[in-house]
Amino acid sequence: MNKTFNAYAKLNLLLDIIKKREDGYHDISSVMQSISLHDEINIDISSSKQNEIKVSCVNAGDFSSVKWDESNLVYKAASLLLTDCGQALKSPVSINISVKKNIPAGAGMGGGSADAAAVLKGLNELLGLDLSVDKLCELGKRLGADVPFCLVGGTALCEGIGERITSLPSPGKVPCVILKPEISLSTKEIYDITDTYIDLPGHPDTGKMIAALNSKHRNTFTANCGNFMEPAAIKLCPIINDLKKQLTDAGAVLSMMTGSGSAVFGLFTDENAAKKAFEKITPSKAEKFISFFFVD
Repeated sequence: MNKTFNAYAKLNLLLDIIKKREDGYHDISSVMQSISLHDEINIDISSSKQNEIKVSCVNAGDFSSVKWDESNLVYKAASLLLTDCGQALKSPVSINISVKKNIPAGAGMGGGSADAAAVLKGLNELLGLDLSVDKLCELGKRLGADVPFCLVGGTALCEGIGERITSLPSPGKVPCVILKPEISLSTKEIYDITDTYIDLPGHPDTGKMIAALNSKHRNTFTANCGNFMEPAAIKLCPIINDLKKQLTDAGAVLSMMTGSGSAVFGLFTDENAAKKAFEKITPSKAEKFISFFFVD
């Protein structure tokens, strides 16, 4: 059995940090959005004398910071599924997973989580396990806070540490241009800095964002976007501010950072405006991508 599955990147249209928990994690409130930029996960399954997993990347040279061993979320996802559900298999299997990366690493776009989610969904289908989305999300939560969202996809409110998912109306096909600085940021460092101003004003309003997405005029959602972690990231990576300005100067109606960084995205009114901006912007020390929100 052999099939390729898409692993879609995500953007945080809104990200608020509520508080630091006693277990060291943070309670968040975030509106996440799947976009069409995606990795390609090819899964090949064959019979074997014992369960085994092999993971590789066809363009690993372009992603030298990513390790393709047992520490990778792709391997962990396959291993977790076999450990948790392997008793349902009639015989041992050899799982060969080949990844073509397109989502930038260390960008705050959920590339690793998306890959893990695609593996869970793909193996569930190919092995005929018939696991529910809730069960897959339960497994995904053990791999990372963003994995449950990547399993559900679309537009959703993510609460808790990100594992509580409530689907929301999609804003539709919104063109976006994404700029990723060469530098990648440490999520822990960003959270540590954010903790120093967590009690200050400036938190985005989740309620207003949800109301905008639920309204007949969903294009008003851009007025309620915001990322409470952005000041912390800019402190460590000032180029984020420069990239935001380049996007705005090129016609973006909104530019902001996604996740804990370091990627920045700009939203545009139509596809032509986004394409013109994509051609116009020539950022130094940054990669650029063009994508679209997709309706699930």
